[in-house]
Amino acid sequence: MIGVIFDVDGVIIDVKESYHYCIKETAEYFLGKELSIEDVRALKFQSGINNDYLATLYVIEHFGGKAKLEDVIVVFDEKYKKLRDKEKLILSRELFESLKDKGLKLGILTGRPRGDLEYAFNRFGLYPYFDCIVDDDTIENEDLRKPNPYALNFCLERMKVSKSVYIGDSLADYNMWIGFREKYRKEVIYIHFGKHVRVDGAVHAEDENGLRLALEEVLRSLR
Repeated sequence: MIGVIFDVDGVIIDVKESYHYCIKETAEYFLGKELSIEDVRALKFQSGINNDYLATLYVIEHFGGKAKLEDVIVVFDEKYKKLRDKEKLILSRELFESLKDKGLKLGILTGRPRGDLEYAFNRFGLYPYFDCIVDDDTIENEDLRKPNPYALNFCLERMKVSKSVYIGDSLADYNMWIGFREKYRKEVIYIHFGKHVRVDGAVHAEDENGLRLALEEVLRSLR
């Protein structure tokens, strides 16, 4: 059995108007000054930090500020509740249906907190398509959560597949896959989705049509 594992933010769900602005507005709260969303996005993508709370802390410190992580989390979560309904689907439900029709197992591996994931997946009706969901609260040991390669292997084991495709959009996703290849003897091909970050040694897809084509080619090589 072959699996297809998806990241959520930037792959399935467009978070440019939600999480990106949460980082911006939370950082502004602690810095006491306005930041451009372009600068915030550039720092997020260049840093390779998977967790948006930590990415926010990184932005604050980059601009010379200081904050405690627990305080950042409180402010960030308050802002996210006001922005979360601005999220949109990037990938269609038809894509997931077509993959399920091919007899593939579908999984989720995300750094989203469970509450945020549940809200979005219920809103967009996504739960029926996925056989396994690993969110930021699934693995007890925080050190083993995404982007630790353990998280990808954990997802594979729960799906009961030894071959898979993993689709991500960030340096954290890419680096997790690189670490996974070095540590685990399982065949996982990485597809890098979107236009924000370019990486070496991976298949690239910029939109859903490109992803469909990439998946067709990659899945043929795994069979």
